[in-house]
Amino acid sequence: MVSPASDSHQGKLQAWFQFIAVSVIAGVVGAGLAIPSVGVASAGAESAVDIFQALPAELEERPLAEQSRMLAADGSEIATFYWQNRREVPLEEISQEMQDATIAVEDARFYDHGGVDLQGIARAVVHNVLSDQTQGGSTLTQQYVKNVLADNAHAAGNREGVEAATESEGTAGYARKLREAKLAVAVENKYSKDEILNRYLNINNYSGSPNVYGVEAAAYRYWGKSAADLSIAEAAMLAGIVKNPSAFNPERFPEQTLERRNVVLGLMLQHEKISQEEYDEAVKTDLALDIHTTPNGCAAAGNMAYFCDYVQRVIENDAAFGETKEARQDFLQRGGLTIKTSIVPDIQKAADKEVKKRVPVGDPSGAGHAAVTVEPGTGKVIAMAQNRNYAVAEGEKGSDTQINFNVDNAHNGANGFQVGSTWKPFVLTEWLKSGRGLDDKVNATKRGYPASSWRYEGCEGYPAAWAPSNAGDGKGSSSMSVLQATKSSVNTGYAAMANQLNMCGIVETAMDLGLKQGTGESLDEPDKDTGLVPALMPSSVLGTNEVAPIDLASAYAVFASGGTYCRPSPITEITDRDGEKAQLPDAGCTRVLDEKIADTVAYALSQTFNGGTTSSLKISAPAAAKTGTTNFEVGHTWLVGFTKTLSTAVWTGHPDKSMDWRTNSKGTVRGFVYGATYSGKTWQAYMDKAVKHTKGNTGFPRPSGTSGGSAGGSSGGSDDPAPAREQDGGNEPDARGAGQDAREPAAPAQEQATGDDGGAEDSAPAREPENEGDGATGAPGLGG
Repeated sequence: MVSPASDSHQGKLQAWFQFIAVSVIAGVVGAGLAIPSVGVASAGAESAVDIFQALPAELEERPLAEQSRMLAADGSEIATFYWQNRREVPLEEISQEMQDATIAVEDARFYDHGGVDLQGIARAVVHNVLSDQTQGGSTLTQQYVKNVLADNAHAAGNREGVEAATESEGTAGYARKLREAKLAVAVENKYSKDEILNRYLNINNYSGSPNVYGVEAAAYRYWGKSAADLSIAEAAMLAGIVKNPSAFNPERFPEQTLERRNVVLGLMLQHEKISQEEYDEAVKTDLALDIHTTPNGCAAAGNMAYFCDYVQRVIENDAAFGETKEARQDFLQRGGLTIKTSIVPDIQKAADKEVKKRVPVGDPSGAGHAAVTVEPGTGKVIAMAQNRNYAVAEGEKGSDTQINFNVDNAHNGANGFQVGSTWKPFVLTEWLKSGRGLDDKVNATKRGYPASSWRYEGCEGYPAAWAPSNAGDGKGSSSMSVLQATKSSVNTGYAAMANQLNMCGIVETAMDLGLKQGTGESLDEPDKDTGLVPALMPSSVLGTNEVAPIDLASAYAVFASGGTYCRPSPITEITDRDGEKAQLPDAGCTRVLDEKIADTVAYALSQTFNGGTTSSLKISAPAAAKTGTTNFEVGHTWLVGFTKTLSTAVWTGHPDKSMDWRTNSKGTVRGFVYGATYSGKTWQAYMDKAVKHTKGNTGFPRPSGTSGGSAGGSSGGSDDPAPAREQDGGNEPDARGAGQDAREPAAPAQEQATGDDGGAEDSAPAREPENEGDGATGAPGLGG
């Protein structure tokens, strides 16, 4: 058994050998820097100088990883992102107490040496020979160099480089110190002492759970304050942590940290950084921690979490922010960015409230319910909500998910959902582009169309025999105006229209308006399993295409803006840590429709509020809208509508599969569910609040020069002349009541849901009938 005395003797022998080794290093440094030194043999010195001169002479300093902040349109903070939790600040924003504590404990001669302190090395060696406790001889500048080398290696994922930068034992340890010594001198030649101190205070690891880096983040973590406001005791605690951030973690080891802090206070007194009175007062205090969390990522973004995730995916996916995904992630997590976004908190709050009120989070039906709003003419994403809790990992089924129902697969969304009759406006657009008008008559009776009757010009066709139906198997008029077919969403009327058009043209028009598959692929891309292009099949007229809600909202915004399409754009500005603006991806705002055609479609959709499928969904501003209902077996329903300033898509359905709500006996969503039943009610309640935050909702009059006359066709009745047809701001139910359209069955009373302000929702979805439903026999998942 080795005695303590023997251990002490061995330790002093090791210290003596360390003294010899460090003396050699000191000699090398001295020779290399023309600093007088003694005790080094001439030949050895010359050899050592050669080695020293071969070492790197310049420190590579990459920008430190720093927090990025995401802001809403009003400047409020949404989220922070970081690889290391750090916020750099200039020296003038760090308290003098913090500066003094750091110098006292790390390098009392900091302002007296040139980066390598030979006097300090000699003193440390003598101390280590005579004492059982070791003392370092590295200067603050050398420690800064070590931190930079380790940080560079860590950022590059080079574990061996990190170990090499922090090696302290044997020959490798002395080699590291030699390299640090030379680089420290280079740093001293490059920066002033205050600049070096500032950089040191911003790079340090100040422990914590999780770790915080730099004194500003540390001050916030432990006391919720700025580094400028640190007291003597607080500064001493932080300065003491640096020696061993793991051992002196104040959250895990407060007693050890307190003891270490008091050592620093003693050194501050010894080096006359504080008075005896200040020391006596500070040493009596406890750590007084007041832990503040800086969330990392979107999980803490509240009702903006899904929007936050969408912005994150936009940055990670777009080459404007870096050549590779890894580079783009670094840009976000290390760049110290300020990301200003387009989301409007008051409008977002309304969207989140109404979506979750209509179909609550965790509703036993399992129904997904989502809403997204874009600004016509700019593409700015104003609001984005869904009835789920945002979770980084999939949690409780029906309650927690990271999947964003509003966006496409490329942006962490689903693969889109069948759109039903919300597709009809694109058929109408092609109808108008072909030179036809709203008052043209079509044969809307139920009939079959042979495969040979479908036109495909300019693309590969997928003709098929098709015999579409209306909901309830009702009969359409043999002479129905296109406007009336639009107002009442008559499937057979739109089938007759599409049969006169080029199917390739309908798809091209939809693509011009920004539509793509929810997978992110082009609408004309064949299905990988079947080899077919769903958008080119006759049944696509009734909405078999699977599209993300944000893309539908953006497409409808073209009608609101008079023909201009803009890609959805959630980011308005990004500035880096130096205040320089980053290049943003262009929204690509382009005129894609003749203004008169866009205005005519907008006018036609505004008439759905005038005796049409959205009559009970009026809001306090002029609006235009279209309901969408797929086959009941598919179970997706929509309301996509707009004012001059806001275009909103609301979707209801099962996010994972088709769901026949008629067979569902649990939760809110059940029975005969149409576009106006849930999606429509949410759209109405939300948009009625949202429009109060915008100006310029002037409505959609009928453009002059379009074919006029009675729009009622053989269905009877006529439309009022524009602009009297515009919204009157009322909220009364459809005057025609449950008997409006025998083609669509009334929904049972069990479909009631909680209405606005706790009142009962209108219980008769028959007041919102929509001429949608069965579609073609044998077409699974067909939207009506």
